[in-house]
Amino acid sequence: MTAPHWVSGVHHDGSSVYVSNPIPRMGEVVTVTVRVPKDAPVTAVFVRTVPDGEAHFAAMTPTREDAVSVFWEGPLKAHQPRNNYRFKLLTPHGAFHLYQSGLARYDGPDWGDFILAADLQTPEWVHETVFYQIFPDRFANGDPSITPPEGAWDEGGIKVTRRSWDDTPRPWRESGAVEFFGGDLIGIREKLDYLQALGVNALYLTPIFPSYSNHRYNIHDFYSVDPYLGGDQALIDLRNALSARGMYLMLDVTHNHTGDRHPWFIAARQDPNAPTADYYTFHSRPDGYESWLGVKTLPKLNYKSEKLRDQMYAGKDSVLRYWLRPPFNIDGWRLDVANMAGRQGAVQVGHKVGRGMRAAVKEENPTAYLIGEHFFDSTPHLQGNEFDAVMDYQGLNVPIWRWVAGYDGGSWAEGSKDPTLMPTDAFAEQLRRFRAAVPWIIANQQFHQLCSHDTMRFLTICGGSTAKVKLGLALLMTYPGVPCVYYGDEIGLDGGKDPDNRRPMPWDESRWDHDLLAYYKAFIALRRGSPALKTGGFQDLHAEGNTYAFSRQSPDQHVIVIAHRGDGPYKAFQLNVRAAGVADGAALTDLIGGAAHTVVNGYVTLDVDAFSVVVLEVGG
Repeated sequence: MTAPHWVSGVHHDGSSVYVSNPIPRMGEVVTVTVRVPKDAPVTAVFVRTVPDGEAHFAAMTPTREDAVSVFWEGPLKAHQPRNNYRFKLLTPHGAFHLYQSGLARYDGPDWGDFILAADLQTPEWVHETVFYQIFPDRFANGDPSITPPEGAWDEGGIKVTRRSWDDTPRPWRESGAVEFFGGDLIGIREKLDYLQALGVNALYLTPIFPSYSNHRYNIHDFYSVDPYLGGDQALIDLRNALSARGMYLMLDVTHNHTGDRHPWFIAARQDPNAPTADYYTFHSRPDGYESWLGVKTLPKLNYKSEKLRDQMYAGKDSVLRYWLRPPFNIDGWRLDVANMAGRQGAVQVGHKVGRGMRAAVKEENPTAYLIGEHFFDSTPHLQGNEFDAVMDYQGLNVPIWRWVAGYDGGSWAEGSKDPTLMPTDAFAEQLRRFRAAVPWIIANQQFHQLCSHDTMRFLTICGGSTAKVKLGLALLMTYPGVPCVYYGDEIGLDGGKDPDNRRPMPWDESRWDHDLLAYYKAFIALRRGSPALKTGGFQDLHAEGNTYAFSRQSPDQHVIVIAHRGDGPYKAFQLNVRAAGVADGAALTDLIGGAAHTVVNGYVTLDVDAFSVVVLEVGG
């Protein structure tokens, strides 16, 4: 059955345009708004909530209108920490139900509802940021004298080697993860002028704690900075330099496991009565213990242990609290393999750990940003009582790979790769479902990247096509969430699977793609300067063929984004902007190219280049 023409213009989202206070206190009554086209035969609208499990319907009132829409308003009480709500629209032809997952003719399950979270402590500063991820050993060498010396130790029979900055990382079986290029925290501090010129204003560093590898995910001391990176003082100096520039810092920690040379593990392995014996799970000593994916150098932490929980996060001197305090004052934590911590066979305490970590971190710094690594469905951890966000691979990263380049990662099972381009309607639907599964406030602070130290470089995924990279970047910078650039992507650094994706940053500017760099700078500046792109709501407008379009609106700005992945231009593309509440005669200005367009009969008509994104600002 064909939907009535007006349904595409019915809209609500969790932004401040449609919710009077998106982060209410418990017990507060907020006003929610639904935008309905003026020509829709809607006779009544109700907001439905479920306080204490019992459905409640409140009548809404049409309070104002403009040339296109009628705005219905109604009360919603934040009765509990998580408040599900939806809307019921009555027409002479039957009822329509508006969920966060979309508009339907049926009364569906609660999982698709809008979600209003009460008393939520949020890191508001992240909306003003574009992050930059750095793998410390590969970004910049500020002090060659502190690089690990040749043969300093061995890992699995492979001794430490020092590599030239222009070398390419060798495969793990050859390098043993103990080849070092010499990047350090001093080098990062020396490159802050470059980073500010790029436009980023927050750093995410992969682990900087002492360990016996270049990736430092096998930590053997959670309370100091690796001297091969410059030690504690280098971090303090970097922190102070960042603060002077108004920049932020997020560190990375392995709360799921330690290295096998950590004193906690050495003691536990030797003595079943050691103070740290229950930090790990031993079936027999010394070698029968649980480890991360069977990697014996990464013994898994056992969160059944109250002492471990105190040590890692709950106690007053815990690991997570320590680095949030002076003199380090970090602004956030990225939790490695967050999907696995606290999960081990019959022991499933991952959510308990997540809640405990949030409580400790927010007690120490209510505005700290707590994110987890998660390649799969992370939404159960994103309901307001655990993480602020995750590295949202399934919610944006992988869909962009599939839609732009026909790459789905496919490495989880041999032969499982899907090399086809993702249909545009499926692309939009995957994004919608992941947005719909969490409170809007959480969706708008998700941590988004095109690639990371755990994936192939986006340029490599795109087969070397910088045009496709630009398309992906523009989507990253215009979609809800917190965007992050992986070091070197902006100058055209490529790389295959780990460790090839961790090549040293080339500082010889003759090796840079300056056109790509200029594009990165332009879209980072656009993102940071646009109220709508930073905090605005979201509405899908078009998802057909090779073209995807959506609207972002804040109280101060309304923009429309059109993305086209076709290898040829889309001539005279017509987009229904009346569905976004835009009136005939409105002027739409291209924020990148500067061209002006006018809305005629509800549509804007324009040419869209191959592999490009157009960002239009709605004027009067």
